[in-house]
Amino acid sequence: MIETAANARIAQAMQDAHAERSRAFVGMFKWLFGKSETPLVDFGLTVPSR
Repeated sequence: MIETAANARIAQAMQDAHAERSRAFVGMFKWLFGKSETPLVDFGLTVPSR
């Protein structure tokens, strides 16, 4: 899509919107593929043998 601005204020608004979409997209990928900040303990995932 080609965006054209009628004046400088609209052009700045388009640049700001593009930057915000970029930050949201990067944030989504960091959330989706990033490492978990919570460490898992060894005994938390299994039931001890009886």
